[in-house]
Parts: sequence; structure tokens; C-alpha cells
Amino acid sequence: MPPINDSAVVDFNHPFFLHPSDTPGTLLISHQLVGLENYNVWSRSMRIVLLAKNKLGFVDGSFQKDSYGPDLHPQWERCNAILLSWILNAVSKELSASIVFASNAASVWDDLMEHFDKVNGFRIFFLHREIATISQGELSVSTYFTKLKMLWDEYVALVPIASCECVNSQQYSRHVTQQQLFLFLMGLNETYSSIRSQILLMQPLPSVNQAYSMVAQEESQRIQLSVMPSPDSSVFYSKGSGILDRRQFQGICDYCKVKGHERDSCYRLIGFPPDFKFSKRRNAQAAVAVSESAAVPEPVVVLTLLMPLAS
Repeated sequence: MPPINDSAVVDFNHPFFLHPSDTPGTLLISHQLVGLENYNVWSRSMRIVLLAKNKLGFVDGSFQKDSYGPDLHPQWERCNAILLSWILNAVSKELSASIVFASNAASVWDDLMEHFDKVNGFRIFFLHREIATISQGELSVSTYFTKLKMLWDEYVALVPIASCECVNSQQYSRHVTQQQLFLFLMGLNETYSSIRSQILLMQPLPSVNQAYSMVAQEESQRIQLSVMPSPDSSVFYSKGSGILDRRQFQGICDYCKVKGHERDSCYRLIGFPPDFKFSKRRNAQAAVAVSESAAVPEPVVVLTLLMPLAS
């Protein structure tokens, strides 16, 4: 890159521009680099964020200090220090100890790439096996789809798909898209066999994202149906209207303190129905006492229930 004029204004589009939120303590991504197992995901996540902040050139070598005039060197040093702090915040404590004394963000980036960017057959084999054997199990549809998509995205990053406009490339791209759909449907639980059959009968076949949307809607409907209250199977007797039907009540009666009914349908106030099944003789005698004392004030009825029954 040719030297840039020292009088150039460091505006929003300039690579040396720092937003007030660009502080040393900023966490660019939610996960830290721990080693070989997550370097590819970490590196791609960091590159996306740095590109959005117009700072990717500080780690890939595009923004060399010597490419700028002396008047911009202090600003370059400041940006380089910010980049070093961002990298330190994005790696594990074990790795940060080995790079804390580095003075150049690009050299740190190159060192991490040299140590952990091991694109070998073993990692590709592992991803291929995980994608082929993954299943929903106890996961929700959303969690299962997200996990599968992460594995697939990493696999495509390691084994890129040809993107030219030739016929063979387009055919292969359609084949890959179809494989993604089949893998998603294969891993679903058997409870979704009906919606899976509907998707496979569609012409043309939908994309994996469209299929996920259909299955997610099915899951949402099932959840809504499972939490809807169901009518209570019990029928309650009322002196005024004969029979009182209601939905299941989950609270506690404020009169008898028994769970499962409200005060206006409490047998101890409105009377027990003729066909009520008593489990104990004591309860039967108590029910008769309540039915016969309709004109007795409420406190007397309570005392009658609490009185010991003759053996």
C-alpha cells in the first residue's frame, strides 16, 4: 500500500478511526479460543467483527505501520494496542499468557494461525461423522437445527463448495442443498414422521430452512395444545339450578380449605348431590348434617362438622 498523506482526515471511513465504544475491554465475540477444537469458528467470528469495524487490515498485514506517514504513527500504535487487547479478551487464560508481551497484532494473529489452523483429514472426518449421526433426541427443534447448521457451516468452510456458474457446479450445489434437507429430516424424532412425509412429498422439495420453519410451527402448535386447560370431568350439584358444570379449578376453596373447587360450588355450602360417593362413614354423616342444616347460620354448620360423631 502506498504511503497515505499525513494530512488525511481520520473520519468514520478511515481504518484508524475509533468509535467511543472501541475500548480495550470490549468483547468482540461470545466465545473464547481454547485450541484446535474451535479455532476455525473463532477465527471466522473474529474476522467478521473486525471487518465490520474496518480493522481487519491490522491482523492480516494490510495496514502496515510503514505504509503511513510519521504523523499517523501514534494513531496506528493506538489502534494496534486496541487490536491486541481485543485478541487477549477473545482467548483463554492459558493462551493469553503466551501473547501478552506481543507488540504487534498481526504477528499474534499469524502465531495463532500457525499453531491452531490445522485443517487436516481428522477434523473433516469428525465433522462428517457428527453431521451424519446427529439426532434430535431430547433437544427442541430449534436447538437441534442450530447445532446441525453450525456443524455444516464449519464443514463447508473447510471443504468449500464450488461457486462458478457452470452446469456441473449448479448441479452439485443443488445436490448439497438436498443433502442438507435429508440430514435434517433424518435426525428428527419419530413424533414428526407425519410432517416429514408431507415435506418429502412436496414438489419441488423445499430448502432446509423452509423445512425447519414447517417443523418448528408443528412443534409450536403441539406445545400450545399441551398447555390448554381441559374441561373437568366432575359434575357439581347445585340446589338452585340442579347441575353446575365448570372447568377445572386449581385454587383452594376459601370456606373448607380444600383444593379443587371454589366457594360457590363447595358441597359443604350448597349440599352434597344424592349420588355422591363417600369414602368414609364419617364423611357421609357430615354430609347429611350439612344438607339438613341449610337454614342454620354458617358458624353453626361448621361446629356441627367439627363435633365428634357418636360411635
